[in-house]
Amino acid sequence: MQRKHLILFGAASALLFSAGVQAKPRLTTDMAHDVQFSNYNSFTWASTTPPAGLNSVAFQRVQDSIAATLASKGYQRQPEGDLTVALTVGKLTRVDLDAWNHWGYHDTYARQEGQISLDAFDSKTKRAVWHGQVTDAIPVGKPADPEKVQEAVNQLMEQFPAH
Repeated sequence: MQRKHLILFGAASALLFSAGVQAKPRLTTDMAHDVQFSNYNSFTWASTTPPAGLNSVAFQRVQDSIAATLASKGYQRQPEGDLTVALTVGKLTRVDLDAWNHWGYHDTYARQEGQISLDAFDSKTKRAVWHGQVTDAIPVGKPADPEKVQEAVNQLMEQFPAH
């Protein structure tokens, strides 16, 4: 009987570990609900400089994709836009806690998640009006697959309000 429990425990552990490794991108968005996006006609970037250690060509590709989507939604890029848009690409550490049984066995593990975040601010008031984030969109420690990154950016930009 003990061996059967050990095999089941090992299979369950492997399944949970592999589920954590194969996590799907998660999208979250939030916006200021009292803001009328029809009042905004243009945007500007808060920064066009990629974070240290990030492939500058890939960062520019993401910015260009976002700019094209914003243009398709009715926003024009201008040096002094109505909206200031900030793109953040990076990683965060996620810590998970598992409790397995009534004897109090606990296990914690940490993993790195790549994320893409986009924030939009009213350029005059500096008020945050929109936030979107795709987590687990890019691998950490490995080259990013441009198609998967583009898919994550598309998913994020579908949620951005039209002009």
